[in-house]
Amino acid sequence: MGFSAAAGTLTLAPFALYAAGICWTMIYDTIYAHQDKEDDRKVGVKSTALHFGDRTMAICNNFTTAMGISLFLAGLSANMGASYFLGSFFACSMILKGLSVVNLDNPRSCWEFFIMNRNIGILILLVIIIGKFL
Repeated sequence: MGFSAAAGTLTLAPFALYAAGICWTMIYDTIYAHQDKEDDRKVGVKSTALHFGDRTMAICNNFTTAMGISLFLAGLSANMGASYFLGSFFACSMILKGLSVVNLDNPRSCWEFFIMNRNIGILILLVIIIGKFL
């Protein structure tokens, strides 16, 4: 409602940005869940870490691709500047790099990946703000 009230219309942008947020959440939350997958298994919690299992990296890579496409579509729909697209690409690249080095069997490594996502969020916020002007 906020977007349509501010823009005076409803475009693809908020829906694409929402989809990107869902994809991003699936990525960082799944890696976070790998920290305590053994405890989840013992008590019967059905986490994405257990559900995805050995397919976690492939699935998270697919979510990252979907996130990037969604951010791209949001940017096109909102007529964002080049800085938005460069920043969005950089954010997705950071996630892919993090996925390439995280050790799903090492809770500390999973925690570091999770914490890195704070920087991803800050970057995405900044490129949304700056991308409207540059």
